[in-house]
Amino acid sequence: MTCIRCQHGTANRFGTYGRLRIQRFRCNTCRATFSTPRQRPLGRHCIRTEKAVQVISLLTEGMSIRSVSRVTGVHKTTILSLVLTVGEKARRLFNARIRKVRPRFVQADELWTFVHTKERHLFPGDSGEWGDAYVWMAIDSETKLVLSYLTAKRDAVSAYEFVRDLSERVTGHFQITTDGLKGYIPAIEEYFGASVDFAQLVKMYGASGGEGPEWYEPSYVKSTAPTVISGNPHPARISTSHIERANLSVRTHLRRFTRLSLGFSKSLAHLKASVDLYMAFFNFCRVHQTLRVTPAMQAGISDHIWTVQELLTWAGE
Repeated sequence: MTCIRCQHGTANRFGTYGRLRIQRFRCNTCRATFSTPRQRPLGRHCIRTEKAVQVISLLTEGMSIRSVSRVTGVHKTTILSLVLTVGEKARRLFNARIRKVRPRFVQADELWTFVHTKERHLFPGDSGEWGDAYVWMAIDSETKLVLSYLTAKRDAVSAYEFVRDLSERVTGHFQITTDGLKGYIPAIEEYFGASVDFAQLVKMYGASGGEGPEWYEPSYVKSTAPTVISGNPHPARISTSHIERANLSVRTHLRRFTRLSLGFSKSLAHLKASVDLYMAFFNFCRVHQTLRVTPAMQAGISDHIWTVQELLTWAGE
């Protein structure tokens, strides 16, 4: 055994310690005692990997923080800290693997949520992170792979940031369809120019017409107006159906996106970490029921279905 202090290979066994009877060694040169360094894939967290896998699996299946705490016995604060750690790891995985993708049809949309307090209930002096928040997301219509995402406000600055990130992850000529948000038009023109066929699906909404309170019933789409912005997009492919279905999956698998519930996000950092975690989980771990494989496998990025443990212990590239 090589001494971890003086690096001489003259260390011998020197008993065990602790409830787990961990082997201890003593160096014959510098007389230092030490044990084999333990691998900590979750950084400073002392939680066992098996328990962390259980926690993350439940979180990505739609359970709330407190529900997971009751089921697993892990303290709420530990779960929140674990989400930040795993979310950062998931983001690095996404950045490393989702590159040079060649889609044919891309759809983009924004998913609403809020942090701490809804926008209309904010008071002067409240934190700038509170209020409405949106998850910008672009997917490949054929492989269902999430190509890019961003958690931010729904404004022109965020549109530019989102489209820039998308442009760095895809290559080739493709067709892209978005909703009617005007911020997409100059952003796509700047980062893609004539290399894409760009169309927007503008939706006209009407009142719900139901008997209950209007805030419980979403307005319905009266009509849609496919609008060609640039290039020559295929008319039958001017659609946002696939990205809308992906939005539903987010609301199903992340409790903090469930409407009219107590599972909303209390901080922007935890919202971003949860979104980071879900996007990696969706691409690499979750088997799409139509494709029968994960989106990453369908896109040729991965050759197997990742387990949640692989996601947690991924060491980077």
